[in-house]
Amino acid sequence: MTNQHTRKRKALQLYPKDIFTKLEFDELLNILQSKCLSPLGKEKVAAIPMSTDVKTIRRELLRVREFKAMLTGELSDFPESNYLDLREELKLMEVQGYALDAEQIFRIYKVLKTVHKMFLFFHKEDGARMEQFPQLFELLKGLSFESVLINEIKTIMDDDGKIRPDASPELMRIRKFMQQRYRDLDARFRSTLNEYRKLGYLSDEGESVRHGRRVLAVKSEHKRKIKGIIHDESSTGRTAFLEPEDVLAINNDIFESQQQEKREIYRILKELSARIRPFLPKLRNYQLLLGRFDYIRAKALLAIDLNAVMPEVSSERKIVLQEARHPLLWLLNKKAKKTTVPLSVDINIVNRILVISGPNAGGKSVAMKTIGLLQLMLQAGMLVPCQQSSQVGIFQKVFVDMGDEQSLENDLSTYSSRLKNMKHFTENANAGTLILIDEFGSGTDPAFGGAMAEAVLDNLNRRFCYGVITTHYSNLKIYATNAKGIFNGAMSFDHSNLSPQYRLEVGKPGSSYAFELATKSQLDSKVIEDAKLKVGDDYREFDELLSTLQTEKQQILQREAEIASKERKLDKLLEEYNAKTKKFERKRKTMLLEAEQQALQAVTQVNKRFETLVREWNEQKGSKQQIKRVKEAVQQDKKRLQDSIEKHKEELFYRESSKELQVGSYVTLRNGREPGKVLELRKNKAIVEFGQMKTNVPTKELTVVEVVKKQQRAKPASSTYSHIAQIGSFTNSIDVRGKRREEAMKELEGFIDKALIVNANQVKVIHGIGDGILGRALRDILKGIPQVHSVRFEEPEYGGNGISIVDFK
Repeated sequence: MTNQHTRKRKALQLYPKDIFTKLEFDELLNILQSKCLSPLGKEKVAAIPMSTDVKTIRRELLRVREFKAMLTGELSDFPESNYLDLREELKLMEVQGYALDAEQIFRIYKVLKTVHKMFLFFHKEDGARMEQFPQLFELLKGLSFESVLINEIKTIMDDDGKIRPDASPELMRIRKFMQQRYRDLDARFRSTLNEYRKLGYLSDEGESVRHGRRVLAVKSEHKRKIKGIIHDESSTGRTAFLEPEDVLAINNDIFESQQQEKREIYRILKELSARIRPFLPKLRNYQLLLGRFDYIRAKALLAIDLNAVMPEVSSERKIVLQEARHPLLWLLNKKAKKTTVPLSVDINIVNRILVISGPNAGGKSVAMKTIGLLQLMLQAGMLVPCQQSSQVGIFQKVFVDMGDEQSLENDLSTYSSRLKNMKHFTENANAGTLILIDEFGSGTDPAFGGAMAEAVLDNLNRRFCYGVITTHYSNLKIYATNAKGIFNGAMSFDHSNLSPQYRLEVGKPGSSYAFELATKSQLDSKVIEDAKLKVGDDYREFDELLSTLQTEKQQILQREAEIASKERKLDKLLEEYNAKTKKFERKRKTMLLEAEQQALQAVTQVNKRFETLVREWNEQKGSKQQIKRVKEAVQQDKKRLQDSIEKHKEELFYRESSKELQVGSYVTLRNGREPGKVLELRKNKAIVEFGQMKTNVPTKELTVVEVVKKQQRAKPASSTYSHIAQIGSFTNSIDVRGKRREEAMKELEGFIDKALIVNANQVKVIHGIGDGILGRALRDILKGIPQVHSVRFEEPEYGGNGISIVDFK
């Protein structure tokens, strides 16, 4: 793609001329062009404006973001076809009296339909889409759609671009006459064909068409026997194609009608062109509108491919990128199903110039190109592949120095060309400049190159410009550590595997890992040792220190990540616990309310029954028969309640047993109700299974019981019975000894929830003494439960500090 930006583009100063190629922005524009529907959009991409105005950039980004939302929101009624280039037609229309042909007018018609659909799109849903996509709708402001223009064309043409039969009365007459003559021709020709076929004058094919006329395929030896005109002969000369005399007149009539039809159509199109001509300004505006929408649509499609967003466009100069990705590398890795390591960086007024160091092929240049390429994308009004929380400022100049620029034509070596670039930088850079330099100082003797690079860097720093620089030179790393406004960054390196991780770490310089990489490449160890001896002690110690610091930092980051993960899990558990506490408290209050309502209903019924008995007593003045009936009624009610209670007791409870304690026995804790099964006996202790939990309990704390099998019954009409069941099955103690902290806390939460549901006054938690971890964790959780009144240790003779007693309000 030809870089049309370097010509007459004063707003953003770019250096050098091939900056788009160096930053691979030209490849991105090629992809953008491929997504355009028309030459109009492609031309706008080729001349893509690089703005330095914050408002202009924000407006363009908002338009692209709205179009992206439109595409991803499945709004399929926005037109995506017939973005046609009408510049040739419009130019011809400027000539007075010129008549466009049917195809040209039909192209105008298709463009008008597309524009009409655009207007309709924004006016649907009672104008809600105008509010949903305000920046896109703004492109239509000042424009109106002339339905009279599209209607004019529809009266002449159908939807396939054919001239309608009723386009004019004369055309209708001509076509009717032609249709009649075609019918006459068909009848006359069939008659003649059958006549000469019976005589054997015709070849096997019988008939054909030559020069638009229907002819007989006559055997050569019989062509003199039929009157007519010979139009053609077969390649073998055995067949002559002859138009019989009988149909000549009809064919002549048809030919003349065809000429009349052409003249009439030309007249119609000329008149139509004259009616369209006054609308040329509107058609030009529609053309510009299509090109604009095509251009924005292409940007939106690319943004979808890149998973790009609109960062905050700052009025301050800064580049704060969160998880940014090189767009071309992202597309390449996505196709190959590989992961792209994101880049995060914060370049601001305090830390303006980033010096990146690290091993070769570690990603230094990619990181620098990513920052530069994303800056160009933003100032070109393109969404950027990064997190939406990113903040990017606007620069007035972007200067780049990278790659080999030696030139035989200009007698420039690589280093000479780099010095030429440095001259331009030091003379033209200012506080509004972004500078990108790759392998700063390379191309000459390292001692001189490093010193020159440090001097240039000092000059650029005093000009308050911003930038990203990559280097291997230690003096630049040290300078960046001490100088204000400059800060170090390193590409992370896996020291144990000797492999790059392609992740930028800001705040410290990086080692080049020259000796480590030489070892990995299996270079002779003696050669490596000799090289180490030839390097100065200070330099070697400095590089080893960088390597050690990076290794230690990786270990610290790994530990921090593990701690952060555990903290997130703990926060989640606490959040779940608080939510469950609130839920069960509401449930408990609801169940109590239902029980009280049912009790009130029962009292009301008893009161009514009592009033009835009193009324009957008074009416019969306490006769013996009445007294007997009252006693019988009371006894019946009493028996019915007793039977109901016993039934529920049989379903929900258990009875003590006189049997001895042995493996397989069912037991309860001394102060508990929940039955458990003895799995094993060890001296004065037993392993008992309560539900899904196994625990060690002293035998003196156990009571042998006989469990009554619960009866299966239908679900009661209310939750009162389920509440009774929970009260009956609840045991007021739990043993969490020997469990891991997370497991113990999870069981404890469920236990406390049940205690609150059944409105328990007191529960006991057996946690043991040990290091006191479980006891402290228990108290931390109970502090956040408003229903807890106090937490204290058990009496010394019953377990002391190994058991906590929890009293509820």
